[in-house]
Amino acid sequence: MQTPELVLLGGSNSGKTHYAGQLYGRLRRNSGLLKLRKDQGTPSDISILEEVLRCLAEGRAASHTSAGTWSEILLPLEDQQGHALNLLWPDYAGEQLKTVFDDRIVSGAWQSKVCNAQGWLLLIRLKSETTYPDALAELVNRANGRNGGTTRAGVDANAYWVELLQILLHAGGFGTVARLQHPRLAILLSCYDELDICDEQTPLDILNRHLPLLASFIGSNWCLEAVSVWGLSALGCLLEENSANANFIDEGPEFQGWIVSPEGSSKDADLSKPVAWLLGTQ
Repeated sequence: MQTPELVLLGGSNSGKTHYAGQLYGRLRRNSGLLKLRKDQGTPSDISILEEVLRCLAEGRAASHTSAGTWSEILLPLEDQQGHALNLLWPDYAGEQLKTVFDDRIVSGAWQSKVCNAQGWLLLIRLKSETTYPDALAELVNRANGRNGGTTRAGVDANAYWVELLQILLHAGGFGTVARLQHPRLAILLSCYDELDICDEQTPLDILNRHLPLLASFIGSNWCLEAVSVWGLSALGCLLEENSANANFIDEGPEFQGWIVSPEGSSKDADLSKPVAWLLGTQ
C-alpha cells in the first residue's frame, strides 16, 4: 500500500491549521475525491484536528500551532476508484519555516521531508504578504546619489518565497537545469475571500498580479503539468478566536469553506481536490 507524504509549506497565519481541520472534516463525511477508509476506523492521534473542528463548531477560530510543534497524522484514504493509500499529513508552526529562511539552515527533519515528499503544498495568504513594487526605482535613486526615502525594513514576499524554495530545492537535491516534474507543486492562495477578484480571473492570474516574481520563478523551474494554483477559503469568512459565528454554529463547519480550481471555476466545497491532484488521483 502506498504511503505518500506531502510537504506543507506555509507561514504563520497562512491558514494551515484551519485547512487541515476542515479537510479532515470533509474526508470524514466521504463527500469528495478522497475519503477516509472505513476499514481503518479513525486515524490515530487526531486530537489537533478534532480541536480545530470543535472551535469552528463553536463559531470561533482555532488557535495557531505552538512554536515547537512538529507532528504527523496518518490518514488512511481511498479515492473514488477504491484505491487505498495512507497519507502522512504534517503539522508544525509557521515560524519554523521562517527560521529556515533566516538561518539558511535546513534541519535533518526538513531535509528528509523535502526529499521524500510526493508533492509540496504551498499556502500563501496574499493579503498578509508585503511587497515593495517601487524598490527597484528606490535602489536606482540611491545608486545615483538621490535618496528617494528611508530604507525599507523587511523582505519583499517575492524574494522571500523564491529564496525559500531555492533553499528547499537545494536541500532536497533537486536540480533546476531541466524543469522539474517532481515534486509536484500545488499553490493554495488561502483566505481567497479577502481578495478583490473578477469572475474571469483564475488563481494563477491573481498570483501573477500579486507576486509576479514568484510566479515567474515557478513557471521557469517546474513543468507546466507539475504545477497547479488554487484559490482556498477554508472557512469562507473571517473568524476570530473570541467570535461566535452563527453560520458555523447552526450549519456546522463541514458546510463552510471552498476552493476555486486552477481554471477559475465557481466555488467548490471539495477541499480534498488539491491534495488529490498532488497525489495523482484526480
